[in-house]
Amino acid sequence: MNVIFLIVAIITLSLAHFVKILRWRLFIEIYEEPRNRNLIQALSLGYFINLFFPFRVIGDFFRAIYSGRKMKNSYSLSFSTVIVDRILDIITVGILFYIFYVFSIYNKQIEKSFRFYMLFSVLIISLIILFYFLKRYIKIISLKVASLFNTNIELNILKFMWALIWNFKDIFLKINKFKILIITTLMWLLYTFSYYLFSLFLLSQNYNFRLVDIFFLLFSKDIFGTDFLLIEKKVSIFFYIYMITPIIIMLLISKFFMIKTYSKKNHREVEDYFNLFPNQDNKEKLEFLRKYFLDKDKSYINNYLKINQKITIIRDFSAGSNATTMLCMKKDEIFYRKYSFEDIEKLYEQVEWIIENKKRKLPLPEIIRKEKTNNYCYYDMLYKPTSIPLFEYIHSTPFEETWEMIENILKKLEEVLYTNKLRKADTESINKYIDLKVRDNITKIYDSKILKKLLRYDEVIINGKSYKNLSYYLKYLSKEYLYNIFKDDIYSDIHGDLTIENIICNLNTMEEKYYIIDPNSENINNSANLDYAKILQSIHGGYEFMMRTYDISVEENQINFLFIKSQAYSYLYKKLNEYMNSKFEKEKIRSIYFHEIVHWLRLMPYKLKKDGKRALIFYSGLLMVLNDVIEKYGDRDENKKR
Repeated sequence: MNVIFLIVAIITLSLAHFVKILRWRLFIEIYEEPRNRNLIQALSLGYFINLFFPFRVIGDFFRAIYSGRKMKNSYSLSFSTVIVDRILDIITVGILFYIFYVFSIYNKQIEKSFRFYMLFSVLIISLIILFYFLKRYIKIISLKVASLFNTNIELNILKFMWALIWNFKDIFLKINKFKILIITTLMWLLYTFSYYLFSLFLLSQNYNFRLVDIFFLLFSKDIFGTDFLLIEKKVSIFFYIYMITPIIIMLLISKFFMIKTYSKKNHREVEDYFNLFPNQDNKEKLEFLRKYFLDKDKSYINNYLKINQKITIIRDFSAGSNATTMLCMKKDEIFYRKYSFEDIEKLYEQVEWIIENKKRKLPLPEIIRKEKTNNYCYYDMLYKPTSIPLFEYIHSTPFEETWEMIENILKKLEEVLYTNKLRKADTESINKYIDLKVRDNITKIYDSKILKKLLRYDEVIINGKSYKNLSYYLKYLSKEYLYNIFKDDIYSDIHGDLTIENIICNLNTMEEKYYIIDPNSENINNSANLDYAKILQSIHGGYEFMMRTYDISVEENQINFLFIKSQAYSYLYKKLNEYMNSKFEKEKIRSIYFHEIVHWLRLMPYKLKKDGKRALIFYSGLLMVLNDVIEKYGDRDENKKR
């Protein structure tokens, strides 16, 4: 009959361990669906290690590593949840020692342990409060410490700190506190009852071990101790049987059964869970974390997390604008998401433009979701696995087929858009266009610290070839000069951002061969010339190749970078020129080319803001385009002088 006490104690201890796993799940479930087998094994093996090592942290360390290897959010999440789990236990044990103390179920050892746990608990709570009020400084210090190491170590340190901060935060904000209280209470009632039954068993064996004695042996004032290793051999064996048997039970269950611990979240779709970091790319993760730990742009961080918390970012396709475009995954759904925190109204008008013009049979993406708030706007576009960007299509398809597609696109736009709402350019719009898109951007270029030294020179040597610097071309960019070029523009509906990268080709022959993304309907100059100029920005200026160029060297007025336009681009540029010459008068073509210059000027502020030293590549592109356009379409008198 005495053995019954031991058996029930073991069963009760096993149940307590499973309840502990249920609580641990609550911390992890905020971010991802945990694997119960993984959690059971991690906890069991961690407990087993703690039996033989003088420091319980070793077992917890192992638990974090073992569980983290199977988590999609990796070790940063597992370590943070184990720390949170351990802190809750320390506080609870302190409370239990207090109960023993209050009810006089104590001796001097219990009193010392009670005081220690209370002090330790107060210290932990105080540190949490202190970290909360000094979190800005904690973030900055963490970033400075992490930055001392290489990028891989820096990323891991910041990931861990990020996960720890957000786990603590989510306990208070997202987790059902009542549920945590109930589960923790149940868990420790089971543990305490199990210890009590085990004490009854030992007492029946004539060993003077009451509940309080067992509790002290397991949780002495040295919270890292395993004092039961020091008791007499026969009793120690009983302790090992009592502690190890539940571990074996749990491991057997984890091996042969896939038991799911109850949770309402099990009934949710997996898509409701989110990553600690939406970004898959480590470089993007590091950039995001650096921004977070600098603690400067809180609104950006909050909005970013709110929009992307339940998705995985596969690839960032963002270019030179205030909007971000990414290929994302949510559950089994893959889609493109475009969002903005700055140009909210502009992005919303864009998605509305897409929806409206799709009704007019213009080949545009299918919108599957959209949302607009005071802080952000985003919309999701259907991803078609048979679709590829035009840039890839160009370099994997015969030149003739590619040109045929571009020609079809232009004819489609002429049919649907360029004949709609026709009107002559007005003086006010032209002047405003020149002021905002030319003069203001030139000012930003001259105010740039990155370009300051380079702008002092009359000429810039780009990849071994000399070009006039921007100051030479200012006469061609004056208000009077440009007005005479743009005054005959005809306004209509336009796409507004018809670059190569904004055209998507469909390889499925059963569907439309292409569709166009990212319209910019809010142009001051709504001339079709802008669309032609955007294509020129690609195949004439080589924009996409510059976007794929990262290495650059600068010495005085010499800029060197690898820049080679493909034969395909050269062919398409030739065909586009032939097409324009067959359809348009010279003055219209001249206007198109000068609009291309404006496009490069509009591009510069974005690049100066986001791309740092690489902005010099795009400044080089501007100079090369200026040189070519002025050679062909500048004033005749000026050409003679040259």
